[in-house]
Amino acid sequence: MDEIIKLLDQNLEYIIHKIIDDTIFINVVSNRETVICPYCDTPSSKVHSHYERSLQDLPIQGKKVRVILNNKKMFCNNPGCNHTTFAESFDFLNFKATKTKRLENEIIIRIIS
Repeated sequence: MDEIIKLLDQNLEYIIHKIIDDTIFINVVSNRETVICPYCDTPSSKVHSHYERSLQDLPIQGKKVRVILNNKKMFCNNPGCNHTTFAESFDFLNFKATKTKRLENEIIIRIIS
């Protein structure tokens, strides 16, 4: 399962999964020690808090997939930045998205076809 999660992002680590009815729930956590502030590009390693983010991904074996991401909220170290905290972001997700980019692309392709 870890190899599947690494397809989304190399910085994610598989924790556990459960299959409930027609859905696979996959819990993951980021292993990044330093995160870049998206507002001022300053690196930060000071964690403010964690929160869970639930995302839809491509189906596996006909089952829906929900990725439960333990996301970090970080302090920005730059006193000149307008934001004191920021959330860790990932390339496979758009800002505040609930679906992975690859699932969004699959939906668009099916609509266009």
